[in-house]
Amino acid sequence: MKKTAVFLYDTCCLFELTVALEMLSMANKEVVYFGKSLEPIRSEEGMLIKPDHFIQDLNVDDFDSLLLTGASDAKEAVEDPEVLEFIAKFVEAKRLIGAISIAPMFLLKLGVLKRKPFMMGVEKMHLYEEGFSEKDLEHMVGWKDACEGKVPEKFLKSENIITSVAFGFRQWATAIGKELGLPLYPKSFDL
Repeated sequence: MKKTAVFLYDTCCLFELTVALEMLSMANKEVVYFGKSLEPIRSEEGMLIKPDHFIQDLNVDDFDSLLLTGASDAKEAVEDPEVLEFIAKFVEAKRLIGAISIAPMFLLKLGVLKRKPFMMGVEKMHLYEEGFSEKDLEHMVGWKDACEGKVPEKFLKSENIITSVAFGFRQWATAIGKELGLPLYPKSFDL
């Protein structure tokens, strides 16, 4: 069975990953944690976590999926060419990518979300400040629209990419599990 990669970076959010990681564990699917360095990282919640492998050590052929979580400050990671190159390998290999909260920013930066519906835990006006255009964001569901229930499923799937905002982490995880063909236990996650 191929593995799932998780990219860890400074201030990454752990709660958004919990259901996905538990589901992968229940299916005995191996998860490998990658980082730019192997030094401990302080998560958004304040926990110290440590990647297992450098992003440069990736052999994408060993993986069928990548999980990207949000962060309280993702700017440094989103602007890092090596991080973008790591993520681009999954894109080019057409692997399943789950990106939640602010993490779709990585995919937006790579140009992968053009003309695709996606959710992101930020408003468009903040992305215009980052140089993205209305055309880049025409199919984006931002934080306010997500809170107003514009996407009742709480996630969007477009080809091999599944996106959500933070509060949709359970539904997002279940969509990832379904796409990977894992056994699902919705009652375990109050779904």
